[in-house]
Amino acid sequence: MLQHIAFAINNQKEIEAFYEKILLFTAIRNFSINSKLSQTIFNVPERTDVYVMGNNDIQFEIFITQREERKVFSHICLGYVQSETIYNKAVNAGYKAIIRERSNSCTYFIWDKSGNMFEIKEQ
Repeated sequence: MLQHIAFAINNQKEIEAFYEKILLFTAIRNFSINSKLSQTIFNVPERTDVYVMGNNDIQFEIFITQREERKVFSHICLGYVQSETIYNKAVNAGYKAIIRERSNSCTYFIWDKSGNMFEIKEQ
């Protein structure tokens, strides 16, 4: 069973602006990893704030860091009822977003300000 998906963002303000308002995730808790533990586990020698966000059975662990991560194919696919609404919220808030149209459906791709990509499909 999947416990959580972990990834990094560069600005704590995205927790509310993108993850709560656009993707409809709720903050469950937040904590910090001290620099020693961060170095031991992630080879990053700095104190790091982490936010746990949830939506139904999905949990994200979002690490706040100024480090840039190279993302090419990495993405998270999420299903929503009325998925077009999520896409429209992202576009209206100024986030990068594209539509892949198919004969009987659309798939929406949206990016947070740190370059994390989300594939949004109709549930």
